[in-house]
Amino acid sequence: LPARVLNLACPDATVTAGLRGPQDIGGQQVPAQVGVLRQVQGLRFVVLEIGPNDVGWTDFLRYCYGVPDCADALTQNEFDYRLAAFDRAYGDLLVDLNDLPGRPQVIVVSSYGAFAGDADCADTKATGYPGLDAAKIALLTARNDQLNTVLAAGAEKYGFAVARPELSLLCDPHSDGLGPDIQGMTDPFPFHPTGVGSLRTASSVVRLVNPPPQR
Repeated sequence: LPARVLNLACPDATVTAGLRGPQDIGGQQVPAQVGVLRQVQGLRFVVLEIGPNDVGWTDFLRYCYGVPDCADALTQNEFDYRLAAFDRAYGDLLVDLNDLPGRPQVIVVSSYGAFAGDADCADTKATGYPGLDAAKIALLTARNDQLNTVLAAGAEKYGFAVARPELSLLCDPHSDGLGPDIQGMTDPFPFHPTGVGSLRTASSVVRLVNPPPQR
């Protein structure tokens, strides 16, 4: 893009600790990202990417890999509770973004899936544990879809654009020669995008950015 870009993203940031409030990183307080945005001059657009870590996604992943059946009422209720709490925090964040000086364009990035329904490869397995099967993948996919419903509904309420990146899934063959879009179980950050996946995500965003005003 013919634009300068300021990257405020931080690992492990959440809406409450990172975006709307300060984040502790190695004993150092990093100021709230929204607070920094308010000080940026000539802000044209803001890209908001919120992953499922805001609902403690790692907890549900580990549980599904570790038990024969993870579709129990206790963890479903816990997910519902966390999603409701996220919905409230996300709503407050959307108000903050809508009130930014100069009313910049806001683009919300949806959460991507990791597996096709019939996926069966090294990334669905865990040594000494049951791993994932079709039923567990369907459950995790449905929960990710619920998160995306919340993200899209909030964005559309304020007239914000929604980018929906389409990444190649784990266990799928990669015929383009570029390699996987998502890191697998043996990679440094499993289920996070690879460099290629990040580029595909950026591609889904850049086509939504409004052109600069004519001078």
